[in-house]
Amino acid sequence: MAIILLVIGILAGIVLRNIGGQSAIARDTRRQGDLRNITNYLATYMAKFGFFPTSTTWVDLENELRRVLIVDRLPSDPQGTTGASGYNYFPCSDSGQAASTPNHFILRAQLEQTPAQAPRLYETSLTSTITWQCLPQTPDCSPNNRYYCFTQ
Repeated sequence: MAIILLVIGILAGIVLRNIGGQSAIARDTRRQGDLRNITNYLATYMAKFGFFPTSTTWVDLENELRRVLIVDRLPSDPQGTTGASGYNYFPCSDSGQAASTPNHFILRAQLEQTPAQAPRLYETSLTSTITWQCLPQTPDCSPNNRYYCFTQ
């Protein structure tokens, strides 16, 4: 009887470990989808006003998009993470253009999987050097830090 319980325990451990990995994959996929949806909201804002929002925090961005009736609530990180590890928005301008009228933006999320674990996940992530001037600063989009950046 003890051997049967031991075998069941080992099998249960293996199954639970694999389920945990699938959950991380699902959350990272959701993060990518959320950033694409937010890009659509920002494109609507650009069409209305001719520039992207100048908000530099996630809460301010959500409030601005709510104020102009584009969306009632922005998606949030699936694990409820906030700050640098959650979703971030950076309004950016071409060099020499006023920061008050951003014509680009960068959305960033921190993924759970590394590029070594899921290289295809990072294929659409912004990895090149950015020459824009972004507020409050040019974001770190390094896959080494598990950052996934999406831009327009």
